[in-house]
Amino acid sequence: MIALVSRFRMSRKKKLLRCGSILSACVALGASMPHARAATTVNFGKDQFFTLGLGVRAQYLSHDTTMPGNKDAASASDLRIYMGAQFHKYVKSTLNLERLRDGNWNVLDGVLQFERWKAFNIWGGRMLTPSDRSNLDGPYFLSTYAFPMVSQYPGAWSGRDDGISVWGKLLKDRFRYVAGVYRGHNWVRGGSNYGEHPLFAARMEYNFLDPEPSPAYYTASTYYGKADILAIGLAGQYETDGVGTAQDKGDYKAWNIDGLFEKRIGEGAKYGVYTLEGAYYQYYTGGVKDIAAGYGQHSADYGNVGGVNDGTAFLASTAYLIPYRLGWGRLQPLVRYQQFRFKKDMYGPGHPKTTQLDLGGNYVMDGHNLRFTFDYVRYKPMGTRAVGAFLLGMQFQY
Repeated sequence: MIALVSRFRMSRKKKLLRCGSILSACVALGASMPHARAATTVNFGKDQFFTLGLGVRAQYLSHDTTMPGNKDAASASDLRIYMGAQFHKYVKSTLNLERLRDGNWNVLDGVLQFERWKAFNIWGGRMLTPSDRSNLDGPYFLSTYAFPMVSQYPGAWSGRDDGISVWGKLLKDRFRYVAGVYRGHNWVRGGSNYGEHPLFAARMEYNFLDPEPSPAYYTASTYYGKADILAIGLAGQYETDGVGTAQDKGDYKAWNIDGLFEKRIGEGAKYGVYTLEGAYYQYYTGGVKDIAAGYGQHSADYGNVGGVNDGTAFLASTAYLIPYRLGWGRLQPLVRYQQFRFKKDMYGPGHPKTTQLDLGGNYVMDGHNLRFTFDYVRYKPMGTRAVGAFLLGMQFQY
């Protein structure tokens, strides 16, 4: 389903955790919700507490644009449970669960967090890998509803992978960095990297205006006027034998630069918020085609396996939060354009490309915690004609 369901396909989901991942998740019992409020907080003493919250997303699509000739409507829903715990002033943990489309549950985040200094922190377990702003937003903190199809960094589940990260904030929180080593891509039998080479990833970001109010190294694509933002980020990933098959393998390399500008316009209770976002990507597969997404797995929805494409991509989006309230909320019209240009002669003659245009708006009642979206999507996959669809989505977090 266009870029919304591409969030699941492109992120290379992995089958329910293997033993090592389960162990790290159990050690990391509990979780802090990266952005949303906690519905319940239980205190056990000084610097000791437990939080519990949830996130719900649901969408209706007039028809699935990724299936030629398909006129059937499609719907999808997403349910997340956020849990968090702090055992000591410097020791915390995260356990976020997500309900799969087949009815099972998966560990979204399972992190043990040692946070002694603002400038240097260590996380271990399953977490978001250093990558682009869209992936670090997650689906709940984008300015649009559907996850961008040009963000194709591999991940074990929704942009996550199992490993160790170090991150920190310096220069009065204006400079943020994160780097780590992770299990990596194509570890399946018959894949290019059957359990041998890890993925290395890093990102750095500088805020020229206000520091981003998001926690840790997470981001958002709009803050609805809470801060004036001008942030530039640079990310890169590398894995030896990260793409292809056991017989025809190549090194995986990717990097991107992204930026967010957001400015509050006006004073007092009536103010507008202008948002501009852009990103440019380069993906390399060493001249080989990757295996199919989900190769050797129960379903293509599972597994950090296959599906990486060689090419360049970009996205550009703009939005404006109108100053005046309409009923219980405010309108935020938006436009987003994306293009993925595949490597010349590797996927067809010339430079075949896939494009997507989103035109619509959000009805914002409580920031990212309660929002409705109406979107017209024009999607043109490589080698076929463009098709359009209407999307109606909602999200709720507490």
